[in-house]
Amino acid sequence: MRFLAVLLVLFGSIVAFSQTAHAEPKPWVWGWWPSHWKNLDFKPYLGNQVLSQRSLWDNDTWTPEDWIKDAGDSKRIMRDFYAYDIISNQYTDGDNIPVLVVGDTFMRLSGLDRRRVLQFVDHVFQITTAEENGMFYVYHSKLDDDPLGVYNKYGLQQY
Repeated sequence: MRFLAVLLVLFGSIVAFSQTAHAEPKPWVWGWWPSHWKNLDFKPYLGNQVLSQRSLWDNDTWTPEDWIKDAGDSKRIMRDFYAYDIISNQYTDGDNIPVLVVGDTFMRLSGLDRRRVLQFVDHVFQITTAEENGMFYVYHSKLDDDPLGVYNKYGLQQY
């Protein structure tokens, strides 16, 4: 162990004293950088073409009937939503507007899955098609003061 320490000190001193002091850096060492940037044409995209962002869900053909077909029954899916705390409650408020109360698990879902759950609930209960301006409020079970948003024929409108 002492041999290693002595060898390390010896090697460090050889490296420290072997370098010669330069009064001024040579122009060929530091002078390349500005000229390099002057001659460079900045092209953030290959071949000056704009790369478009392809949406993964552009050709998505999902419908609520797909879940019903897989599970066999819409009631079973609704029971599972309640069992997993995706949906906590549903009722109509004092103005006879439907209210859907969602749980913590709903908030952990992706935006796509949240919209699918709400679309499924709308499909089962036909809220948006029952009236001309059919809609329902979406509340969180622990934040009962303000709704998360309103679901209508255009989808979820968040506050």
